[in-house]
Amino acid sequence: MNTQSAADGHHRLKQRFLLLISITFILTGLFFNPPLEILQGFLRINTHPSLLLSDYLVIGGIGATLLNSALIILIELVIIHYTQTRITGALLAAVLTTAGFAFFGTNVFNSLPIIAGALFTAKLEKLPINSYFLPAFFGTSLGPLVSYIAFGLSLPFGFSVPAGLLAGLAAGMIVPPLSSAFLRFHQGYNLYNVGFTAGIIGMVAVAVLRMLNVQVLPLSILDTEHEFILTLLTALMFLALLGLGLVLNGWKLSGLTEIWKDSGRLISDFVIQVGSGPALINMGLVGLISLGYVKLMRGPINGPVIGALLTLCGFAAFGKHPRNCIPILMGTYLASLFHLEQTNSTGAMLTALFGTTLAPIAGRFGVLAGVLAGYLHTALVANVLPLHGGVNLYNNGFSGGFVAGFLVPLLEAAQRFFEREKNDKPA
Repeated sequence: MNTQSAADGHHRLKQRFLLLISITFILTGLFFNPPLEILQGFLRINTHPSLLLSDYLVIGGIGATLLNSALIILIELVIIHYTQTRITGALLAAVLTTAGFAFFGTNVFNSLPIIAGALFTAKLEKLPINSYFLPAFFGTSLGPLVSYIAFGLSLPFGFSVPAGLLAGLAAGMIVPPLSSAFLRFHQGYNLYNVGFTAGIIGMVAVAVLRMLNVQVLPLSILDTEHEFILTLLTALMFLALLGLGLVLNGWKLSGLTEIWKDSGRLISDFVIQVGSGPALINMGLVGLISLGYVKLMRGPINGPVIGALLTLCGFAAFGKHPRNCIPILMGTYLASLFHLEQTNSTGAMLTALFGTTLAPIAGRFGVLAGVLAGYLHTALVANVLPLHGGVNLYNNGFSGGFVAGFLVPLLEAAQRFFEREKNDKPA
């Protein structure tokens, strides 16, 4: 089999795997809820203000939540298929991340205008629309901005719904240019670059709303009833990714060492650099490690935590691996010991798991730097949430951008100092 036909085969397998996830979600949902109940829950999800943290398992039920996530996957797969775009590590990260956030904030209603806005910008700039898939898909982190304007302001729907859709279209249009510009701020050491961008956009939007005496405050709606089935679904997904990667890699672990030596700094696409097999193996391993961390900490498995687990797994094709993630987990855990919040709360789990957005710092500067980054991230993440009021779902990406922007220049300066000291020593 030549290289081209092998790549085509791997692309089709990744498509089918993502399709299988969406079908599994729908069938699992039907096992728990009848169709009419699922549709009613789906309507509640799509008409909820959806500010961070709005657990759709509570708002719409498990069947409707799984349907919502499945439809997000299917919409993105249709776009990818229609444009004949290869599924790279970056796209795997985008699809799994948005599927995860469809458990707590992203829905069909608030995603489509943002995706349309980003792709419309590509058309205006006369670029292939697949060049803007990442800002389009990741830009749905601003979904709550759409939903809150449409359904959270107690205005007539004839005004608020079009206003929400227009806000989503505008947000989607400005995400691509801003995300390219803000990448320079943290130099690629914050993997959730669009999350940082969305945080800035959300901060500006909320500031304008507050000038109009509109209060935008984060929520805390969390599920406590579906831990077993959610744990089972994610564990099976991660094991399936591990198994598929081993099959594609000829039941060998070759390529993993190359991934684990990579710093993970943007843009590190493991599918392109090493191949689909090793990348999928890494995804399965990182997913199982992250799930194991939550269980070890006796943390909850709810909608937001599922979103974090799927995001970690997805980005294991696009920058994350055990070597650069574990120091971040260590740093966030260490910080939580000195924090008033419990080490196994939902907030602590989200900070630890999403904090791995800073994994490239550990990959580039070592374990101690990674622990420090995780520690600082824990200190900062709760303080940036009020700035955007929960309209940006990627709050850890917002925080991570500031941590990387602050810490990386200092680490580089320290590295240069020690290198000079070493070179100045007599032989």
